[in-house]
Amino acid sequence: MPRRVRPLLVAVLGALALWPAGSASAAGYACGDQGVGRTRCTRVAVPVDRTGVVEGRVGLSVRTIQAGQRRRKTRREAVLFLAGGPGQAATSFASELVPELRPLLRRRDLVTVDTRGTGRSTDLIVCPELETGAFTGISSPESLRSCARRLGPTADRYGTTDVVADLEAVRVAGGYDRLLLVGVSYGTYTAQRYAAAHPDRVSGLVLDSAVDVTGDDPYSLATYRAIPTSLSAVCRRGACRGVTRTPSADLTRVRARLPIAATVDGGEGRRVPTTVDATALLTLIQTGDIDPIVRGALPSVLRRAAQGDAAPLARMARETGVLTLPGDDEDPAQGVANAAAISTGSYIATLCRDVRLPWTTATPVGEARRQAALAALSARSDRARGGWSAASLLDLTPGGLCAEWPTGPDNAPVGPAPDVPTLVLSGQDDVRTSPEEARRVARRHPGAQLLSVPAQGHSVLGAGRGCVQGALRAFAKGRPVGRCRVPSAIPSVAPLPPRSAAELGRTGVDRARAVGTATVVDAVRTLAMRVASEDDGLTISFEEPEPIRVAGLRSGHAILSGEGDLSLERMGFVPDTAVTTRGGNGKTIRVRVDGRGLRPGVYTVPDPLRSGEALLEALGLDPSLLEAARSGLPGSGLARTVARLLRD
Repeated sequence: MPRRVRPLLVAVLGALALWPAGSASAAGYACGDQGVGRTRCTRVAVPVDRTGVVEGRVGLSVRTIQAGQRRRKTRREAVLFLAGGPGQAATSFASELVPELRPLLRRRDLVTVDTRGTGRSTDLIVCPELETGAFTGISSPESLRSCARRLGPTADRYGTTDVVADLEAVRVAGGYDRLLLVGVSYGTYTAQRYAAAHPDRVSGLVLDSAVDVTGDDPYSLATYRAIPTSLSAVCRRGACRGVTRTPSADLTRVRARLPIAATVDGGEGRRVPTTVDATALLTLIQTGDIDPIVRGALPSVLRRAAQGDAAPLARMARETGVLTLPGDDEDPAQGVANAAAISTGSYIATLCRDVRLPWTTATPVGEARRQAALAALSARSDRARGGWSAASLLDLTPGGLCAEWPTGPDNAPVGPAPDVPTLVLSGQDDVRTSPEEARRVARRHPGAQLLSVPAQGHSVLGAGRGCVQGALRAFAKGRPVGRCRVPSAIPSVAPLPPRSAAELGRTGVDRARAVGTATVVDAVRTLAMRVASEDDGLTISFEEPEPIRVAGLRSGHAILSGEGDLSLERMGFVPDTAVTTRGGNGKTIRVRVDGRGLRPGVYTVPDPLRSGEALLEALGLDPSLLEAARSGLPGSGLARTVARLLRD
């Protein structure tokens, strides 16, 4: 399913547009939301190649906010926020960071930077061949080679060593003596590298979803070891009662059947054959650590797949953009907007310089490097790989992705962590940057405090949890951060898709009404997953929302209009049934229910979109999210999803 991207006010100057060698930092100018404080944008010019082989300069985009101020304040210290990816832009959501980081901003400026190759910087890397609708598309050898050709001799100039030197230039240009570094995901890697290179310029570190810089886990195998624990955590407090007893055992059974044949909606109402392989399954599980609705649905779809019914698993992979089909039509122009939010070309160029890979630049590009990576993975124990085969993991690791990239690893030495106040934030359900990895990072930093957040996946800043804000306030005052004791906003586990209408009631009327209700709720859950998968939180929309179409599990489809109206057309959630909407009054929906084992007819069922409370109940989400959705809580993708689905 093509990933739709909303319009951006971004000027794209080509795959690699460099500033003239003699240009200097441009004068600052007012930009962005002045309501959060005095906001200025500048350019900081840095050499594209500090070795001097390639001439030219890159204009880094920098946005600085003095929170709550209208006139300029002279500050000697700043909070430097570092986005993840690598390849993610930061300046476009700078104003949203202010309420999240407010405890750290009382006497500091907030500085965000679109690092080289990203966002509004003049060398934004746009490789349309890599900006596909699914992560699996970026492993295509020809796409990787094509992107490398676009960059030419600068392909090896996007590692974190160069980025750290750029950030030091940003600090000097801003006139700051010291920086408090706040990194999220891969931004924590950049933050730690900067701190090790310039320890006297760092006053503290906040590392959210931390990446280990030691290179001891170059294939991120901790991710795959964390999956069973994360799945089991979804079932805490009896949440999976009636669904499964052991989701990790279901995963083992599904893994043994891979690749699994299934049929999915091809986008035009026809069911077409496809397969779910290890790459798609693992990518879907990782999607769950940033989307709690997906996380709550994983136990049921894995259970059905373990029992031989792969349709729920394949449909969820399709609707979240993980599973694409050869006939999918993706607009190449969308790649520009995709790259402006998070550049896949920058991701590859950075990763392939930073990670310690089992080859040098002398190793021939292609199969020789791929075989070296496979051998290195195979040498790890089955337990170290979390039970996954080396072949199934290869294309999800830097070893597989970088085999076609012409550069070699930087292998730059990383100095010791500075002895400065450090706070490590970790979601207990995170699999991308697992709790295991967070503990390693915390041990490396003298006196670091580790805050583990229950029922949270990847990235906890902006998750709307009071304990995180409380931890930042305590950290800012030099106090112990305490603990997150009570999880909030826990999604309930989605029920098992029924195998027949007979499971839903005794009489034909009861079954028909239950089928109608269950199908409408399934439509809303699927729409929520789609909305969340399309919302990167970085792009800015200046148009009315477009209609969204999602497929029924067995047949038909549902559409959410731009005005928030829900319609179903012969949508099949329960086997051998079909549900079609026939209007409603804002509180209920009239549906025509047909099928085997029930009494066909028109029935009235609750409308999950009639109110925020009803929607959250249908999605199985904590009611506290409603206020977050209404207030537009920055940083909460889940809140944005709820707001998009609500009519009001």
